[in-house]
Amino acid sequence: MSTTTLVKWGNGQGVRLSKETMERAGLRVGDSLEVNAENGMITLIPAKRRYVDIPDYRQLFKGYNGPTPVEDGFASPVGQETI
Repeated sequence: MSTTTLVKWGNGQGVRLSKETMERAGLRVGDSLEVNAENGMITLIPAKRRYVDIPDYRQLFKGYNGPTPVEDGFASPVGQETI
């Protein structure tokens, strides 16, 4: 457990957290926190993060026997996608 000081921050107040505390909590600058104040205690809880699972497209299309996709000529190559 570590200690910190409540400081004035603009028109409000703030608490600075050490790098070690941030790492132990799995937090990064810019993360959203839920703030609860009850019975003289303040708790900070990371807001629920949205994780998006990226499916394995090779597995999704395994055994696919439909037509082979072709370029429709709508856009020109921009990067290295033509390698």
